[in-house]
Amino acid sequence: MEAKDRYLAIAVLAFGLVYTIAAWNLPRAPVGNPFGPVYFPLGLGLLVTIIGSLMLLQSSKSQVKEEKTADKHGKYASRIMIVLLLCVGYALVFRVLGFLISTLAFLSAFLIILNGLKKWFLSVSIALLYTLGVWYLFEKVFLINLP
Repeated sequence: MEAKDRYLAIAVLAFGLVYTIAAWNLPRAPVGNPFGPVYFPLGLGLLVTIIGSLMLLQSSKSQVKEEKTADKHGKYASRIMIVLLLCVGYALVFRVLGFLISTLAFLSAFLIILNGLKKWFLSVSIALLYTLGVWYLFEKVFLINLP
């Protein structure tokens, strides 16, 4: 991998470590399980730390690859711009359309861009399952209302 990939891996690892330490130092709950508010942030920090470690390990094992041609850079640049526009659109319509519709539309479009139009059914299915899963988790398990 290139040096920038190694720097990104180090940045992700450092962020994960700092986040994990900050999560561990969160105030404890005065009622019930004192570590209740710490579990999710701590787990998230550990997950980011593990991902950063794996990225660093992968970057140290792999060889430096050839630079991509200008055509591929243009193709990826246009995809990046479309994804950025999708993110802005998602943020703008989230409160108007609500979580279910806006997230399903955003994830479907995002996955179709990544996987290609030939795999549209798989992309929409994954987006639907993810959206309904997150909705169920927040609405029914955590009892947090989503817009």
